[in-house]
Amino acid sequence: MFKIIRPDTAIKIIKKSGTTKDADGFDIDKWEDVCNHILCEWQNKFGVEVYKTVKASTINVSEPASLKLWFVPGVTPDCRVIRLSDEAVFEIVGVDDVMNRHQQLQLEIKRYVRG
Repeated sequence: MFKIIRPDTAIKIIKKSGTTKDADGFDIDKWEDVCNHILCEWQNKFGVEVYKTVKASTINVSEPASLKLWFVPGVTPDCRVIRLSDEAVFEIVGVDDVMNRHQQLQLEIKRYVRG
């Protein structure tokens, strides 16, 4: 059974809605809200497996985490998660509609650091 024990982290979920041009004529992504403010249970990942995965990757990955939250329609791996406490942006690696009941979601996320 899926239980949300500590829904204490406020997040926002956004989805790319297209591109537009900036003042210099360069393409920039436009984002729209899927869910503006929702509380979730945030669990940071740690341990040997995470360390090996991060070290083996060719990109800098920091702060892998797992989120548990109530179901929000429209959440896909193309979306981004913003932690409202510090405005940190995370990419969604996996989305699990728990037992396909459209009641709860479990998200696997990672924050990419430019390096």
